[in-house]
Amino acid sequence: MEPSTFEKMKMGAAMGGTVGLCIGFVFGSISLMRFGSGNKSPISMLSQYMIGSAASFGFFMCSVVRSENRLATTPNMHLPVIINQRQMLDNKIKYNKE
Repeated sequence: MEPSTFEKMKMGAAMGGTVGLCIGFVFGSISLMRFGSGNKSPISMLSQYMIGSAASFGFFMCSVVRSENRLATTPNMHLPVIINQRQMLDNKIKYNKE
């Protein structure tokens, strides 16, 4: 049985949050090494990078990537392609008759 859209979105948010935490840790560490922490403590600056990255990537995975099947199963999604194919076929038949 296929998971529901809500379950897919939860999985996407969890995966995106995890990947975002890792990416935030890497880029935050690099930023700390290059520029220092300034007035903030290193832990607060690193956590800010990690939370920001996890939130943005988690939202992206939740809303866009993991719900692609919901968008692909809308009715009449392939209708313009069928209409264009019929028009091309009609034009080809007219051209062959002339």
